[in-house]
Amino acid sequence: MRKKKQPANPVRYLNNILDIQDYLKCNNERDYVLFVLGIATGYRAGDLVKLKVRDVKEALRNGYFYILEEKKEKSKSIKKANLKPREAEVVPNLAKVLRNYIKNKKDYEFMFQSRKGINKHIQVSRVSRILKDAGEYFGLKNISAHSLRKTYAYNIYIESDHNIEAVRELLNHSTAKYTRKYIGLDREQLSKYVNKLNGLIR
Repeated sequence: MRKKKQPANPVRYLNNILDIQDYLKCNNERDYVLFVLGIATGYRAGDLVKLKVRDVKEALRNGYFYILEEKKEKSKSIKKANLKPREAEVVPNLAKVLRNYIKNKKDYEFMFQSRKGINKHIQVSRVSRILKDAGEYFGLKNISAHSLRKTYAYNIYIESDHNIEAVRELLNHSTAKYTRKYIGLDREQLSKYVNKLNGLIR
């Protein structure tokens, strides 16, 4: 029987986020910049890897990114991709990282180039591999490309004093119920309930 794929987890704690940043920075500046851009904007990795230097320069001028996010909707009969516009502010520390990274790059270059050449961007599957390796290095499970967006969402949830509606709006989700499931709050709560059963055993 084929093992069910586990959903990506957010990186929940600041020390883990900082550890992964340091780990990536030591190994590859591209991967570090992609990580901080993902956790600070909440964009999907599939949208981030397509960014060119000119897109980032425009965001730095405006103070925010404005990206038509590609969202795939699945049904039993069809699979289609919808484009939904979403704005994300460029916070000061992110702006500093981005300015330094693009300093000597041409406008037409992809921000996150593949090793295959200047005209090719890194693939999402490769992003997942990089983040999986980083997560495993620090003992974190189910970390992948989608963890970028989930880390953004989870930390907004914590910083907003558990305002799920704020997170829903920032992610462009249709319902708060889906947002709770998306960032793993339901699983987290159920796990707490189940773990209380430990007290029944002597």
